[in-house]
Amino acid sequence: MAEKIRCDACGADMARDVRPDEIAYKGRSVVLEQPGWYCESCDEVVFDEKDAKISDGEFVKLRAKVDGLLTPAEVTRIRTKLGLSQRRAGALLGGGPRAFQKYESGKDWVTKSMANLLRLLEHDPSGVAFLAARSSGGRCSPLSRKKTAASVAPPRSGRASGGR
Repeated sequence: MAEKIRCDACGADMARDVRPDEIAYKGRSVVLEQPGWYCESCDEVVFDEKDAKISDGEFVKLRAKVDGLLTPAEVTRIRTKLGLSQRRAGALLGGGPRAFQKYESGKDWVTKSMANLLRLLEHDPSGVAFLAARSSGGRCSPLSRKKTAASVAPPRSGRASGGR
């Protein structure tokens, strides 16, 4: 026998079902198959924690797509590709020891700057070694330490030399 609960709005029976639901963000939307408790008489719907995680996860993906961010799965894929644990990624890239756990579970948003940093590191993984050397007190690459005459000379005015 299927479990039933009573609707708080009208007192009718509610049935467990999966129905289409639309989630919208900044004029864009996605339709998902949303499980929940649906009233057989009115429009009342009740979502338990598991049901809410489904819609929350879809919203995170939609927002990432609309705002040009990374989804939790993309963050995980890039971090893993770079050979970093969640804790090490947080220490090296910023956000703290639990930042990547939160990004990858969808509990926290990846910022635009973090998304861009991860994309750059995915494109050029050598940046991880550079950041690791910097964070451990190691030396920078010679190119970043090198001072050229152009970088130490004062800027010139727009006047020709010798004029007053």
